[in-house]
Amino acid sequence: MDLHELLGIYMDKFGEEHGIDTATWSEDGEETLKNMVKRAISNNEPITKKELKEFFGYDPDQPNILI
Repeated sequence: MDLHELLGIYMDKFGEEHGIDTATWSEDGEETLKNMVKRAISNNEPITKKELKEFFGYDPDQPNILI
């Protein structure tokens, strides 16, 4: 299953408020995100904001915006 299929399942399960925008990923980044999404789906819990900040990083001047 590719990343886009997994993200579609994730969106269906948790809704848009927990959505992850599509982007261009390195192979390692895509694999890491796939594992995060698979874990979230299997545990029936959305990825936390803390996990997303650790994965994507964020702008300390605008802490609600992930980079």
